[in-house]
Amino acid sequence: MEQGYADYLTRAVVDKGVVSVTPDGDDYVVAWDLEKGIVLLGADPGALKAARFSYRLTPTGDGAWRLAADGFPTLSIDAPTDAGRMTGTFELRGFGLQGAYDPAQADFLRAKLDVDVAHAKFRVVDARQTADTDAAETGVSGETRAKTAADGDGVDVASVHSIASLTETIVGASADGPGPAALTYSIGGGVGEATLTGLHAKEIADCWKYVVAHGDEAPIPHEFDDKLRAALPLWKTLKVVGKLSDVAMKAPFGQAKAKSVAETIGLSGLTAPATAEFGLQVEGVTIDSSQAPAWTAKLTPASLDFDLKFAGGGFDQAAQIALDDPSFAASGELSPEAQDKIDAALFGGDPKLTLAPGRLSTPTLDLTFEGEASAVAGAPRGRLIVSADGLDKALALLQDIAGTDPEAEAAILSLTYAKGLAKPGPDGRLMWTITFEGGDVTVNGSPLPIGK
Repeated sequence: MEQGYADYLTRAVVDKGVVSVTPDGDDYVVAWDLEKGIVLLGADPGALKAARFSYRLTPTGDGAWRLAADGFPTLSIDAPTDAGRMTGTFELRGFGLQGAYDPAQADFLRAKLDVDVAHAKFRVVDARQTADTDAAETGVSGETRAKTAADGDGVDVASVHSIASLTETIVGASADGPGPAALTYSIGGGVGEATLTGLHAKEIADCWKYVVAHGDEAPIPHEFDDKLRAALPLWKTLKVVGKLSDVAMKAPFGQAKAKSVAETIGLSGLTAPATAEFGLQVEGVTIDSSQAPAWTAKLTPASLDFDLKFAGGGFDQAAQIALDDPSFAASGELSPEAQDKIDAALFGGDPKLTLAPGRLSTPTLDLTFEGEASAVAGAPRGRLIVSADGLDKALALLQDIAGTDPEAEAAILSLTYAKGLAKPGPDGRLMWTITFEGGDVTVNGSPLPIGK
């Protein structure tokens, strides 16, 4: 069993006593000496003080195992930084970890983590400043399951996680400046989930074990490349979504709040075609600052709905070209010839960006947008559709502001010019259809003199 850890983490973790496996009846107790582990990674002796972290492995027959841990040691840190020193503690109260591996089950791997409170308290001191951080996260829970992909190609992994609350306070003081200033972040709760399909877990593990086994040795020609090829496309799809509630930030100059912040991230492996996605949704934003003019509240974004997707071919070809390149195999750097081939493959894959229908709203102005852009045979083209409600209110507000803020004049000129290009749309909204192809740009059919 110790050899299994050595295969993935080098023989040194066993020889240096970082990990040990002790039989206990029918069970095995695996213990990790975290102090020795951080020294093995290059840290100074004494930088970390902690008891051993251990868990129990119980065989349940036919190659199946059960894992259990009911505690995690408190970590005490005293380590140098680039310009000073960091000290502090980190603890997980109410820690519990349960896991099970059973190759006979559809969900062959399951794991569940619970933490009542995760608490970190650190101080960083250097010649210029001192910063104290105190962070607490409560009600941490997570569960992960893995199963063989339906088509037998790789592994599908799904996880869900949540927190009940998070609070972090940073107090900073400059050696030659004013008194301490505090910045506090808080979250009322959060949930998230992640899905990963078609993960070539075994093949990726084989690559990692090869790297660990050979260390700094030059790889045997084609041996490692063959392992990398077997691992492609690494995975099929990855998607992560999360949502935070009641987000707040307090600072000496005021506070900002958001009712919710949600994010979506998607990324395919090196597939044909490859895809990516980034989405952000923010609701109920308010900013209260005694140092800001009253009108800022009317122009501050109150909500945002944004989602951008990418799709394009050639990434699978690019990976194969890199692996075929002798320069890349020898030094990790692509030869000019290989780079040219990769560029041709990517641009020849007809890359496309799609901006889903979205919205940006302030108390004064409401904007909607959607569009797409592509490069077919290397020629860029695209279209963006924007609509607005409340533009006259925004202009009137800027006119009031211009009396005390001359920079508002530039915004007035820009919005007035945009209004002149607009066409009437549904419900009295103003509409702009912006198209571009090559170097030509039009707005509602009228060409813009860009670069002319």
